[in-house]
Amino acid sequence: MLTTSHGGRNNVMTMCWYTMMEFEPPLVGCVVSNRNYTFSILKTSRECVIAIPTLGMADQVVRAGNISGRKTDKFKKLGLATMPATEVKAPLIAGCYVNLECRVIDRTMVNKYNFFILEVVRAWINPSTKNPKTLHHRSYGFFMVSGKTIRFHSKKK
Repeated sequence: MLTTSHGGRNNVMTMCWYTMMEFEPPLVGCVVSNRNYTFSILKTSRECVIAIPTLGMADQVVRAGNISGRKTDKFKKLGLATMPATEVKAPLIAGCYVNLECRVIDRTMVNKYNFFILEVVRAWINPSTKNPKTLHHRSYGFFMVSGKTIRFHSKKK
């Protein structure tokens, strides 16, 4: 999920595509459709929160993707509890396994590809969630659930 804030108004959307781009500094690339209300907020505010929900939040995640935030307070309608972020104005979503506070650092591909490059400026993890089954939107109502951890030998520390 992706939260944004502009002019004192918060919005949340189900985010379909994001990718890790770099570790130092931590960079994430994401695509947000220019038809979405979130697109204009992200383009203007230049900051957001990427929130990784758990399987238990599936109903709220699906509903967030089917409601426009232009005229609806999705947080209230979906019963999403928020917590204040420390580095950006967009709220964290309570109950999500991970919340990443981000700032847009590169918009060169936004107009052509709707592709934003974000720097993660603060990361939060929900310590009460053990072995989470996180939910990831793939598209058109399809989701992937992660959860199984496999470890292979690595020389990297």
